[in-house]
Amino acid sequence: MELWIIISNWFGFSIFSLILLTLIAFVFTFIHEREWRAAIKGFFVFTFLLLIFGFLLFADFPSQKIILVGLAFSTLLFTFILIFPFNKIYSTQYTDKQKKIDERDALFHRFYRLEPGTAEFEEYYEKHPEKKKKDESIRNLPSLGKQGSKSYHQITSLYQMATFDVVSKITREIEWEPEPIEDVPVKASPEELTKRIKGFARYFGADLVGATKLNPAYIYSHIGRSPGKWGEEIQLTHPNAIAIGVEMEHEMIRHSPGSATTTESAYKYFEAAKIAMTVARFINLLGYEARAHVDGNYRVMCIPIAADAGLGELGRLGLLVSPEYGPRVRLSIVTTNMPLIYDKPISFGVQHFCSFCKNCANSCPSSSIEKGDKKTYNGVKKWQSNQENCFKYWRTQGTDCAICIKVCPYSHPNTVMHNIIRWLIKRNNLTRRFLFWGDKFFYGAHNKNNTQLPDWHSI
Repeated sequence: MELWIIISNWFGFSIFSLILLTLIAFVFTFIHEREWRAAIKGFFVFTFLLLIFGFLLFADFPSQKIILVGLAFSTLLFTFILIFPFNKIYSTQYTDKQKKIDERDALFHRFYRLEPGTAEFEEYYEKHPEKKKKDESIRNLPSLGKQGSKSYHQITSLYQMATFDVVSKITREIEWEPEPIEDVPVKASPEELTKRIKGFARYFGADLVGATKLNPAYIYSHIGRSPGKWGEEIQLTHPNAIAIGVEMEHEMIRHSPGSATTTESAYKYFEAAKIAMTVARFINLLGYEARAHVDGNYRVMCIPIAADAGLGELGRLGLLVSPEYGPRVRLSIVTTNMPLIYDKPISFGVQHFCSFCKNCANSCPSSSIEKGDKKTYNGVKKWQSNQENCFKYWRTQGTDCAICIKVCPYSHPNTVMHNIIRWLIKRNNLTRRFLFWGDKFFYGAHNKNNTQLPDWHSI
């Protein structure tokens, strides 16, 4: 009988301690994030649980020990279910052979390269008359960061313009040739070359780096927005690609759809371009071909290449969702003929999580994100956003919005608590649903922001 009492008390105190530690961890995390509503909810929920277990531990009533052991067993069973890796793999499905995409059909080409009155403009819309009316309605709106948009400010709007202007100027000419220092390519194993490339990229500021075989379907077929002769067929024969990801700061993204989020976006495009261009030049000096693909000067599609390189998965919002930062990343690519060791694509639950979450779709102010099931586009089963509606809202707002990034549960900052949850969310389908509802309960729709802008960016 005495052993029974010791065991029941041990179970009771263990659960009481677990709840207390969870209370401290959650509330500390919420306060650190200045999520006051979540902190209050967390305090009351876990305090209520502490009171219940405290009563069960210290009160004296019939069947007390049986109830304690029963609750302890139930808690252990529930914990086991949450962490047990009976995970069904939901990877991206390829249903047919993929075809190359013409960059001239890409949305940004039509608004950053085509100028009314030019031969290119007339030729494009003669071939695509169905797009002209919608595109003209967008052209009548102010450009990003320009006067007339909702977020325009005579000072803060210029941050993004200055950054994108510099990116545009320094990335025009990046078609470099190999220039081996010793007249012949450096001889080294693919393992060593891959290790050095990744290390150099991370040293230069990359938060994510991966290597993959380059899928030819992800090379644009013809030049559109990027520099070069418009409509010319793209000749890119590099077999390999290096994907680079740079984190966007959580604090800045929380201010979406205000101009601060575009300041952050522009800056991280700049950082991603700087890293890719330097890595490409380094590869040239080793004696191999390499080309950087950066904002405004792409020959390839970044997101599917980054997914192939193991940086993340394609989410419902149409962006790469990484395990570490969610969709809070900006990407660049380096293609090369240098031999590399490939990383494998990863699956950590995004396809399943996005199927029921829908935070991005429900929060999108332009209703651009698909709320239904996946459909097949160019041989890939995925969610496809309405890019024209999305960009029209960008022009109205004067920023690149990023509400979908802000409300994504994977976008939480890298705190200890969120990293534990990231580990748990990979485990199984039940855990993902449970943690989604927990996120919804504590954080709500993520639309409210309790943080102040940096003083240099305040309006």
